[in-house]
Amino acid sequence: MQKNWIGKSEGLQIRWELDAQTAPEGFTELEVYTTRPDTLFGASFMAIAADHPLALEAAKSNPELHEFCEECRRVGTSAAALETIEKHGFDTGFEVVHPFNKDWKLKVFVANFVLMEYGTGAIFGCPSGDQRDLDFANKYGLQVTPVVMPEDGDAASFQITEEAYTGDGIMINSEFLNGMKPKEAFDTVAKKLDEIEFNGAPQAELKTQFKLRDWGVSRQRYWGCPIPVIHCDDCGAVPVPKADLPVILPDDINFDKPGNPLDRHPTWRHVACPSCGKDARRETDTMDTFVDSSWYFARFTDPNNDNPTDPDMANHWLPVDQYIGGIEHAILHLLYSRFFTRAMQKAGHLDIKEPFKGLFTQGMVVHETYKGPNGWITPAEINIKDNDGIRSATMNRHG
Repeated sequence: MQKNWIGKSEGLQIRWELDAQTAPEGFTELEVYTTRPDTLFGASFMAIAADHPLALEAAKSNPELHEFCEECRRVGTSAAALETIEKHGFDTGFEVVHPFNKDWKLKVFVANFVLMEYGTGAIFGCPSGDQRDLDFANKYGLQVTPVVMPEDGDAASFQITEEAYTGDGIMINSEFLNGMKPKEAFDTVAKKLDEIEFNGAPQAELKTQFKLRDWGVSRQRYWGCPIPVIHCDDCGAVPVPKADLPVILPDDINFDKPGNPLDRHPTWRHVACPSCGKDARRETDTMDTFVDSSWYFARFTDPNNDNPTDPDMANHWLPVDQYIGGIEHAILHLLYSRFFTRAMQKAGHLDIKEPFKGLFTQGMVVHETYKGPNGWITPAEINIKDNDGIRSATMNRHG
């Protein structure tokens, strides 16, 4: 789950030439990141996010496109939401030129399933190898060209209609790639595009992408660890001196109004700048509680120490033998804890790389459980009866 959350992928960053006759002024190319450049000959369309610069430019003179982009922004951006929504697109009127065939033009759509936050905010659609692209192509009557088929398939009769083929196999309908395995075709396309010059640089380059984004730790609320920063008009953001830590939250707080009550406190946030002594303001945001819990297991090994840890004590007690928590922790708290542990090792606070030996998640026990007069009993100790859909359990003579 953590690997999928981080989402490391190896692919090509390809710069597609925008057709000069259709492109808006100032735009000459459309950058696309893809992990499947081997399927370039199955390309049927281009799709860009509603917030892509090309979409924003097109929407300036097209009220219908502007409204479509607004609708796209109102759709959920989770992976689950994007998988389940009905795929919609809006033809921008722009076209790109295929990198291996100057006479081959592909339409550029704004699509509701493309996010600006991942890759370049643009994709090329290969319907035969991606179900989402296939659904989109079938909806808008776009070409579907099979480019990968099973090794025992027949290129003359192999077709894709309602279900995309995502398995391994051999390349077909792909000119100089025909007969290759997808991995070999990937390398061949990468080499050829590296040799093609476009706008003074290679048309494509190898690139590694991640889905992981920055962790925003600030929260606009009272409860939480104060962020130890003081804002000064002259000095900017100044760290609270170590001698003044920890920053203590005020007790006389009022929750009658919405918003962060620390912003409304009459005195707490007003302090002198540690650097110049002039009037300044405390940071009123507090930290995400995951910040605290991502390292408190290390603090617990010597909780009264003036330093974050006693490394000898931390190394003696850690790693934690058994972590018990909900499955949602697997990609949040557990991931953050691993980050913190690596950072604390680098800083000399402890000398372990992994904070937990084992994970036990609620839901791992899925069998029915039973309790008798003297406590929990095993399924072998009971008899189950079903009477017209009503189940009952009695202890057997061995129980």
